[in-house]
Amino acid sequence: MTLISYNIHTVLRLFISDICLLNSLLVSLSQLYKTVKEKQCARWITGALLVTISSNASICHLLSFERIETTRFVFLCHAEAQKAGRFLARHAEAISDEVSQLIGFSLRNKVTVILLPAGHDLKSIAPDLSPLPSWATGAAYPEQNTIVIFIRSKSDIEKTFRHEVHHILLGQAFRGSQRVPRWLDEGLAMLLADEWNIQRLATMTMAVLSKNIIPMEQLVKGFPADLQNAELAYCQSFYFISFLKGSFGEEAFQTFLRAYSSHGDFYAALRHTYGYSWEEVERKWRDYLSLRFSWIPLITSSTTLWFIATLLVIAGYVRKRRQRLRLEAEQKDAVEEVDGQRGKP
Repeated sequence: MTLISYNIHTVLRLFISDICLLNSLLVSLSQLYKTVKEKQCARWITGALLVTISSNASICHLLSFERIETTRFVFLCHAEAQKAGRFLARHAEAISDEVSQLIGFSLRNKVTVILLPAGHDLKSIAPDLSPLPSWATGAAYPEQNTIVIFIRSKSDIEKTFRHEVHHILLGQAFRGSQRVPRWLDEGLAMLLADEWNIQRLATMTMAVLSKNIIPMEQLVKGFPADLQNAELAYCQSFYFISFLKGSFGEEAFQTFLRAYSSHGDFYAALRHTYGYSWEEVERKWRDYLSLRFSWIPLITSSTTLWFIATLLVIAGYVRKRRQRLRLEAEQKDAVEEVDGQRGKP
């Protein structure tokens, strides 16, 4: 009993000692606090509150959106874009699987998709995302795993979504460690989203015939600022990817992308996959363009040129159109919700 009493006494004494030490520490902290100028404290607290309020405002704005979650996507839909969001959510996984299969990469992280009516202020709900020009229909932010789509009347939201999913997949695959050439990123996205049209055929034809092709090295970091040359840059990117896939096959292209993403050396990956240097590949591409487009006589009138171009693609267009009729009807109903919402009093 004596030993037990002694131990209890010792524990109590140590406990009281710790309380006294803690009390002394609190007194010291209190005195330190009093030495801080009141104005400085007020300024710091006010700044913190403003940041919190600003952040919470964006969060509250997003919380008012309809949320639709699939296996790999979270859709946040503005009140005027909810039907479009439901449409995309139904097809998102299938689109993602298709794009992944075509380029050989899979989504590593869940992607947030924000759907807004055209003209909506993106900064008010996502201040960390780079602003977009007024004509933009969508954008991808791979570092934030985020896609933004603006719903416009008669816009093809399925193609836009497919295009932006590609950018996210490629961005995740390269993990920001290597800047993917702009022509590779945009050309592949256009091809996957089937963004070919007669106007682009005419643009490419006239560029080849007039020998105004832009060197591909000039399209690595970005595209020209003027609309005419920017459109030509997009066309060239589309046809360069078409050339690589058509000439060497889908499997070789996926091998090239995997080698490029793994080692970050574009030129080495190109030679390792195709057995040619960059200069040789571009020369072969120019030969491909000449064979494909130079058969159209330079003196052909614009009316005849358009007629021939139409005949070349009409069969394929009709076939694809029939396949897309059901999807387009469903998509049209989704997009028209925006106009319907705006027409309400």
